[in-house]
Amino acid sequence: MKPPGPLQVGTEVKPLRTRPASRLPVAPPRVWSDTWPRGLGGARGGSGGGGVVSPPRQPPGRPGMSSGAALRLRTLRRHLGCPEGRGMEPGSSPLTTHVLDTASGLPAEGLCLRLSRLEDHGQQWTELRKSYTDPDGRCPGLLLPGQMKAGTYKLAFDTEGYWQKRGQESFYPYVEVVFTITNETHKLHVPLLLSPWSYTTYRGS
Repeated sequence: MKPPGPLQVGTEVKPLRTRPASRLPVAPPRVWSDTWPRGLGGARGGSGGGGVVSPPRQPPGRPGMSSGAALRLRTLRRHLGCPEGRGMEPGSSPLTTHVLDTASGLPAEGLCLRLSRLEDHGQQWTELRKSYTDPDGRCPGLLLPGQMKAGTYKLAFDTEGYWQKRGQESFYPYVEVVFTITNETHKLHVPLLLSPWSYTTYRGS
């Protein structure tokens, strides 16, 4: 095939024919929520496929957890959330306690307790304070700053009276937790997990 020769003067140049571009439908842009994976949940904003995708409403806590279970979980986390190894803060009680009713998963409010210290060379208990737990299951101000000294202490909890107020039979009429303090400059936390048939205690800070 021979290449085309040079154009001659006066030659008519015909314009090239082009096919018209096909018009394709353009879908509206989708806006996705920043807090929910794409493709989950229902879309808002009409039936045209656009809109903001939002997650289903859940109660506070873990997904699928009821509000009552979420409350009990937050209470337990707060009960166990005392970090260890801290020194005493100015003006705070050097000795604290926190009682949790594990049967209901809520703080044990109105539980009578007594704090005593062993005196007279280990022969006699001297009562230092009698108090009741507050709505959070705590008893602030058990000891004043500077009042705690090295020695053997006892926290006595009237568990029978607590369960009787709630019309509940119990196995332990009282719980006594005896512990030794060796460093009076550190804050000491003595929690109690309580049910009608069992109890658990441990050293916090």
